[in-house]
Amino acid sequence: MNRLTLVCPRCRSELNRRGEAAAGTAWSCRGCGFSAAGSAEYVDLLGDGTDGTAEHYSLQWGEEFGFLDFVRRNRAARAVMPAGQLGWPDLLAEIRRAAVTRRLFVYDAACGFGGIASDLLEPGDVPELVYVGADVHHALPLITARVPGLAGQGVLLRWDIAEPLPVRETFDYVICRAALHHTPDPAKTFATLCGALRPGGKIAISVYRRKTRCREALDDALRGVVTAMSREQALDVSRQFTVLGKALQEVQQEVDIPEDLPLLGIRKGRSTVHGLVYHHFVKCFYNPVFGERYSTLVNYDWYHPPYAYRYDVEEVRGWFTACGIDVVDERSIEAQHYLAGVKAGGAGGGAR
Repeated sequence: MNRLTLVCPRCRSELNRRGEAAAGTAWSCRGCGFSAAGSAEYVDLLGDGTDGTAEHYSLQWGEEFGFLDFVRRNRAARAVMPAGQLGWPDLLAEIRRAAVTRRLFVYDAACGFGGIASDLLEPGDVPELVYVGADVHHALPLITARVPGLAGQGVLLRWDIAEPLPVRETFDYVICRAALHHTPDPAKTFATLCGALRPGGKIAISVYRRKTRCREALDDALRGVVTAMSREQALDVSRQFTVLGKALQEVQQEVDIPEDLPLLGIRKGRSTVHGLVYHHFVKCFYNPVFGERYSTLVNYDWYHPPYAYRYDVEEVRGWFTACGIDVVDERSIEAQHYLAGVKAGGAGGGAR
């Protein structure tokens, strides 16, 4: 933490630790008197502030599910997730190589369950890496307990990534994995993240891919019902999508589509029943590696967050252009788009 300067979100004066308090190490601003609870590796800058997104992910990434532990135990589950595909493994390997010999500042915007923090810090041997993770949910302290590598090399901030990060430093890498689409104005949030990037630094994001017409319409109709529920009710009804997905996967026959159906977004060819329904009509995730419990969590993550925008890749590419970011990597899968780019004015590729 001595490598990073936190500033007051109100007056931008430096924040300082002021000793051990009953609820943990407190942070305070000498300029305006602002204070924040936390520890050496965690600072709650939002206090009592919360919203639907924060409440949703406090359950999803909380102690009840222990999702980071689940992913660590199940390498096959990681391979199924978009986080294990697209450009993420290559990017994290690139960061780790660079952080062996030179100081590297990394901002993990919407750090979620701590997967990126774990991948970057837990293998060790990255002495020059300085990591900052930010998210709005209340389960961040669980990450500090499970990623001891944060000690001395990183900090987690309870903070809204749509707002400028309250630190003095700019970053060599800004990462936002599968989270921009959960903010009220993703394009504006992206521009804010670019503001934290130093010239020549690299930003990498992934966002939901727009689906077919029928899938978009039905998902939105169902989402409109589920988002109005409490998180406990939403989790309960999300199991129905899991049950449907599992039942459809048990159907052995295939469907033969004799010609392209462009209005429906369906191509000529053979498909499983589950594949046809899932990709073109309604999300009903089930994977035996995840089992019923974690498959339901995936469906909950799709239907309950207050915001869940989807995009064509051209639109996302336009964000990069508007912010002066040159796209250097672009990949898409059925679920998401991944783009990485370098901010003009530096050496590029995250190099200092």
